[in-house]
Amino acid sequence: MTIAPQPSNDRPSHRRSVSPLLVLGYDILAGAASMYASITLRYLLHPAGEPPGAVEWMATGLFTAVCIVIFPILGVNRALWRYTAINDVVRVIQAVLLAHLVFLPIFFIITRLADFPRSSLIISIPLMAAALIVPRIASAAWRSGDLKSLFRTESRDAPFAVLIGEGERIAEVLREQYRRAGGPVFRFRAVIESSGEMAGRALLGVPVIGGPQDLERAVRLARGRGEGPVRIVLADPDPEADLVNLCARVAGRTGASLTRARRGQGASAFTQVEAADLLSRPPRRLARGGARRLLAGKRILVTGAGGTIGGELVRQAARCAPAELILLDAAESHLYEIDMEMRRLEAAPHWSPVLCDIRDEAALRDVFERHRPEVVLHAAALKHVPLMEVNASEAARTNVFGTIAVIEQAIEAGAEAFVLISTDKAVDPTSVMGATKRVAEIFVGARAAEAGSTRLSAVRFGNVLASTGSVVPLFERQIESGGPVTVTHPETTRYFMTVNEAASLVLEAGAQCASGASAQGSLFVLDMGEPVPIARLARQLIRLRGKEPGRDIALEYTGLRPGEKLHESLTYGFERLDASPTEGVLSVTGRSVPLEVLAGQLEALRLAAHARDDAAVRAALESIVALGLPDGVATLGGRLSAGE
Repeated sequence: MTIAPQPSNDRPSHRRSVSPLLVLGYDILAGAASMYASITLRYLLHPAGEPPGAVEWMATGLFTAVCIVIFPILGVNRALWRYTAINDVVRVIQAVLLAHLVFLPIFFIITRLADFPRSSLIISIPLMAAALIVPRIASAAWRSGDLKSLFRTESRDAPFAVLIGEGERIAEVLREQYRRAGGPVFRFRAVIESSGEMAGRALLGVPVIGGPQDLERAVRLARGRGEGPVRIVLADPDPEADLVNLCARVAGRTGASLTRARRGQGASAFTQVEAADLLSRPPRRLARGGARRLLAGKRILVTGAGGTIGGELVRQAARCAPAELILLDAAESHLYEIDMEMRRLEAAPHWSPVLCDIRDEAALRDVFERHRPEVVLHAAALKHVPLMEVNASEAARTNVFGTIAVIEQAIEAGAEAFVLISTDKAVDPTSVMGATKRVAEIFVGARAAEAGSTRLSAVRFGNVLASTGSVVPLFERQIESGGPVTVTHPETTRYFMTVNEAASLVLEAGAQCASGASAQGSLFVLDMGEPVPIARLARQLIRLRGKEPGRDIALEYTGLRPGEKLHESLTYGFERLDASPTEGVLSVTGRSVPLEVLAGQLEALRLAAHARDDAAVRAALESIVALGLPDGVATLGGRLSAGE
């Protein structure tokens, strides 16, 4: 699947800038006028009342010639007025003083300063400085609305940095850092402007080196002769993956570290670039309207509420004004963490932390009877592939029969909607974990036909970045410890999604199914673009830390683990993908299995799981997975039963 690039609606349009030649023309004219006016004003105070001869014209002509040489050398005309900063003001004052210091000895040699009033310089210097500085400050103050921020100085302890992005956003980042109560975070020494059109100019006193192709040169210029660290700072809070990848490559070659500027102040203004920024697509921003209609004013049960996905579901649901959130988890430490997070949340809805194992049907029934949830978001699962290979019975008891227990209680309690979280590993499963999730999908489709008013649906996820046990936190720990970074196979690819996308997909799926916009028992996937090569992801994560793969951090290939596949797929070959009412969310149509056909096979799986007979569990899982395959489609051929 591919995703067409979406145009950005919040990026300001590039403004046409006044030519540096026009700025130079104004500056030279202002210098000439200041010299002429200062001599004229000085002689108004003289008894003669006017300068003798043509001294004012001679002085003005020579001073103009000096300005023509001095101003371009110091780059006074390169700074954009609307981005004036203290650096620009200092540069203008330097140019004014230098122009006068050069002019005076030359004029002395030519005229011996005959009839030239030396005291006129006391007038011309401040007059010229005002003529050059006041319009610049006025333009910048008008644009920024904050005159004080123009005169904040940078911290000498802050690290050097290069800022890269679109011009208006760069200016916003520079202004914001000068407004910070604690002072600037970085000393920006160079700017890379994405269009390349501002090369040779300056933004708030920081020179624009060029476009993205000049980034490595800018980093080396920013470092200068020093040996201190240099940061590459991405100005856009949601940068494009290609730009992040470019910055990561440069960071790896130069030893720079990579930071992202977010909209905000204080510690939140600059954060580390994350793995989500390395996706081959922009993160999906699903509409919230359906989720709000699904959750507002209702009692919401989230199973696995202390996990990565469950926790994000809780956060997003809390913003939709539910009547109550029931946070259910079997892990005390996880439940404690999400409970404490809710306590810190401003305007948090009413919530109830519930310690309960979904495999305990009596305890689960009590939860449903006490809280009567109207929407059930089922995130509880055992998900680690290698662990489930050696704990097949436990995987079946939780992922299959725990799920069935939650569904049955939701139907009995008259809940409006139930959403199962599945995985791409459920497609052609070669692992116990994937097979248990596929069985849960099949049960949702079968039970939906007899679920009454409760609307059942399921979603398939790719790998969720930064979730517990996923590859990204593992890579980051390995990089932090100096490597090596272990990759199973050089050609392994995976689909990735952010935790925000994952939770949003769950809520949108539930909203669509509950509203009748999608069929009872619908299965959904997120359009996640192209799969990401794991080895490339590992190399990019190394570069994000200012290291170079193979030079600073080694990559080590360990081979596929039991149950793992080289490539994952979001759908079976026989399944049909259709657009859904929500852009970026696709509906999957496959083969349904009658509940009465499924019941006998589930009973065999239940007996095997309770007997802790892992071999029988594998065989039973494979038989049920085969029920979901149309005639003529090859089965797993014993791969699951053999544990391959």
